[in-house]
Amino acid sequence: MLISLNWLRDFVDIPASLDPRELAERFTLTTAEVEGVEHVTRLPDGVRFPPGSAPPDSEREDWIIEVDNKSITHRPDLWGHYGIAREVAAMLGTSLRPYPATPIEQLGDPGGPEIAIVIDDPARCPRYTGLVIRGLKDRASPAVMQVRLARCGMRPLGLLVDLTNYVMLELGQPMHAFDAAGLDRIEVATAAPGERFRTLDGVERVMPPGTLMIQSHRKSVAIAGIMGGAATEVSSTTAAILLESANFDAATIRRAAAALGMRTEASSRFEKSLDPSYTVLGIARFVHLAREQMPELSFGSRLSDCYPRPLEPATIEVDPAFAARFIGKDVAAGEMTRILRSLEFQVESSGPRMLVRPPTFRATKDISIEADVIEEIARSIGYAQITPTLPAVTTRFVPVSPLLRLERATLAHLASTGCCEIHGYIWYDDAWLARLGFEPGECVRLRNPAAADCSRLRRTLMPGLIAAAERNRHHLGWFRLMEVGSVFHPAPPSERRTSEDDVTRFQQRHLGLAVGMAGAKESETVWSQLKQAVETWARCVLGSAVAYDEAEPAAPWEDAARLAQVRVAGVAAGRMSLLSLACRQRIDERLRGWSMALAELDLSALSGLLDRHEPLSRVPEFPRVRLDFSFLADARRRYSQIAADLAGFEHPLLRRLSYVGSFEGGSVPAGKRSFTVRAELGLSERTLTEADMQGFQSDFTGYLVRLGLELRS
Repeated sequence: MLISLNWLRDFVDIPASLDPRELAERFTLTTAEVEGVEHVTRLPDGVRFPPGSAPPDSEREDWIIEVDNKSITHRPDLWGHYGIAREVAAMLGTSLRPYPATPIEQLGDPGGPEIAIVIDDPARCPRYTGLVIRGLKDRASPAVMQVRLARCGMRPLGLLVDLTNYVMLELGQPMHAFDAAGLDRIEVATAAPGERFRTLDGVERVMPPGTLMIQSHRKSVAIAGIMGGAATEVSSTTAAILLESANFDAATIRRAAAALGMRTEASSRFEKSLDPSYTVLGIARFVHLAREQMPELSFGSRLSDCYPRPLEPATIEVDPAFAARFIGKDVAAGEMTRILRSLEFQVESSGPRMLVRPPTFRATKDISIEADVIEEIARSIGYAQITPTLPAVTTRFVPVSPLLRLERATLAHLASTGCCEIHGYIWYDDAWLARLGFEPGECVRLRNPAAADCSRLRRTLMPGLIAAAERNRHHLGWFRLMEVGSVFHPAPPSERRTSEDDVTRFQQRHLGLAVGMAGAKESETVWSQLKQAVETWARCVLGSAVAYDEAEPAAPWEDAARLAQVRVAGVAAGRMSLLSLACRQRIDERLRGWSMALAELDLSALSGLLDRHEPLSRVPEFPRVRLDFSFLADARRRYSQIAADLAGFEHPLLRRLSYVGSFEGGSVPAGKRSFTVRAELGLSERTLTEADMQGFQSDFTGYLVRLGLELRS
């Protein structure tokens, strides 16, 4: 927003010795950010002055101050020169001149007709004021007015339009002049569905749903707060104008302006929550300026004002002692009162406290609590006058919860192993669940869902993880995905209830993993990679070992042939499975050519294991020997069953027995599965000999035969 220093001097005395750049810097420190200051030494181009009219020498040069719009979005009173002048007066400790305007009692013809004003929804249009004025001639504006408008970014268009723009830039109150012919009634209502309307720029637009319109006898004449209509535009033949000065709901105007792509000077002000009292004051200023140019003007109506719900600023209690402590500087209560009154706040004493009532131009969105009032005092004093001090509190270490530490360690570890992190929505997509063939049962429901079919909060990460995997397979031939996110249960498990009140909502943090690879025969590969990822994570992050239990499919994506319940250090942690062929076909027939493995682990249940660590063992002094053994077993037999049997084998050379892999098909007979295990051998006192290894091999193979397992050559 551009501000003219000459214009400001109409309302406040600014010392000639004060450099405008210094004034701008002080304004930045106390009120709002100034983006730039420009010294203008010539008149604007394209301005045509009336015959015999020229700007005085005082207007031939000026300083233009550019205020950052973003820094005053919360200050609707600063969107005009008079509001800026009020801040400058308080900053310099000088007086603000009264705003020059026609007295309200002199506005309108008391014996004239009343303009009928009907507001359908006072919440969207709190106030509407109108006045019919006759005897106005649309001619060139005075030189001073044209120069100021042009320097502040508005093109002079003629006296009637320039007067409304001048008041808008001066007071911050947008106004609009209609050709009054046939306008004896004003209605503020919502646009009809699909309504088309031609605006002053000659463009016919379709009004978006909910757009607020100004109408007369249900015929639209303007888009409220944005732009007038071409049909009621003032011209050289206009005999009388209906001057509109209204107040509109900020959100209503912003939505309509955004939907229409029409950000006008008027809409940019209305969307800041203007003071409703400005409607009458704006008309009074318009009449004052118009009479200076056309003393013969008259009124064609009474001053008509519809204000169903007058704004009443709340009274705020302020404790001066608390305010001084909050600011960090000793400020007397009398000085606080002086500062607030200079900003037009009403202040009364009530014992040790002050009762502060903000002016209406600060009460629409800016000042509502004690801290707001204290901020006004602090910035008026000047933040540079406040000595920086350390907080008068005792600092202490705030521990990070074990669950949060586990999440961070998990993400860091998995990222280091090549996993890509995803973030899914916390709700189910009903259409996607239907494709999966999954019904989650009772769920916590959102009261305000983003869409009607996204109202249920998820109880598992799997649907979202599968959706991400399905999207990624279009771009990659191999991927590893991870997600740490929340799941929600309608009622917590009984063993985890912390109180009787903790029964309606329960949130847990889960880890989801997915490994995918192109190729229908890569199931063993992705299963082994997923299993390795889980075991490495448990060992490196939790310092614990992983065990597996048999499980039955509980969801359509689980493959009964490759499915396990996961335990970490004896704690039930979750499940892992291949993505079933039936589910892949249901999603997309082309997924038959892919292999995917999935795991979901309950981090909330495992957070207590975070600080556990595997005991360190002495590095062996003599080399270890590893021997692999392959054998055939019934394909229906799970490795967990075989591992339990192998655990019964004892030998003085055996240090560890681990799973290597399994295989079906090819040279393996039908109905059989080939398993490979690895034995790690060693002694603490010497190096193993060939006889040692042969002796172990003979003992172990004999044990396998006794278990009914067929050795592979």
